Amino acid sequence: MSVDLRTAVGAFALVFLVIVGVAAVGGVVLDGGAPETDAVADDHWQLDAVEPETVSEGGEVEMESSEPSNTVVVHLGGAAGGVGGGTPVLPIEDGDAPAEADIGSLGGAQRGVAPLTAALVENGHEVRFYGGTLGGEPLSSLLSDADAFVTTSPGALSATDADAVESFVDAGGRTLVASDPGNAGALTDFGSAFGVYGEAGYVYDMENNDANYLSVLVEPTGPGSLTEGVEEVVLRGAAPVGAADGSAALATAETSQLSTTREAGSYGVAVRSDSLAVLGDSSFLEPENAGRADNAVLIGNVADFLVTGPNPDVSFGPAAGPGGAVPPGATVPPGGTTPTEPTDPSGNETDPSGNATA
Repeated sequence: MSVDLRTAVGAFALVFLVIVGVAAVGGVVLDGGAPETDAVADDHWQLDAVEPETVSEGGEVEMESSEPSNTVVVHLGGAAGGVGGGTPVLPIEDGDAPAEADIGSLGGAQRGVAPLTAALVENGHEVRFYGGTLGGEPLSSLLSDADAFVTTSPGALSATDADAVESFVDAGGRTLVASDPGNAGALTDFGSAFGVYGEAGYVYDMENNDANYLSVLVEPTGPGSLTEGVEEVVLRGAAPVGAADGSAALATAETSQLSTTREAGSYGVAVRSDSLAVLGDSSFLEPENAGRADNAVLIGNVADFLVTGPNPDVSFGPAAGPGGAVPPGATVPPGGTTPTEPTDPSGNETDPSGNATA
């Protein structure tokens, strides 16, 4: 065997022994288990700090009023049950049987006011829905026999219906207007006669909210029948509303902002002017929101407001024509009394015998 061959064989043997040795040592280490490591510090994982803050759940809607049966007309815009509405879908049952409220199908317009209408019916009052001017009983006819009126869509009222509601409020008819964002113009047109107006945009709050900056928390500005027992209310998409005298029943925190200006400050979202109450939101009436914070207390106060007080004395005049219009040629004197007969175009009178007289 040559020297070079012996050298190569020796080198191979040395490398082989080194590899076997390393494998053996590694096996010993592996048999001993994984080396211990320091525990990972997890004190910085504060999950409570990243969870959104939410308000507590409130109670059931309750009424304090013991007033006898009142009739409340509820306008829900064009989506109310039945074209034209006006059908008593929440009757008070006779006898000792309990009253049952039809709160509408899931997602229906009637469901959006179910906590309010159910409370009214359970306390012996009648609720009638009005859906618009396309057929059915005219709103003026419904209001002539009503004690209170509610609308969650003032922008959907026709000019004729808005005039009827204005006359109803003037006569002392208790009225609730829930004016969501987007109805500022319609609210101002209607409410200006009573010193009430709406503002464009919506209010949001990045600090004082119910897990969402659009679900603002509002508080009473002082004592009042609408806010009695109320500490905090959740409004999910509130429009600012105001009154000429600057008063407000509910207002946001100073941390809230107006969408149109981004200006921070406290914004009024509920006002009352005698027999008219206006809130810049209708979502608090919905079943899923009625139990948040003190929303149920507010709804109960609204129900009491609608049925408490003297009956309105309002007359809309004759309704002989479609939609309650006055017959052609007839006139309605002040007070809405019976219209006078149209005069003969010739200006001549006719005696009982049928002969014309000069």
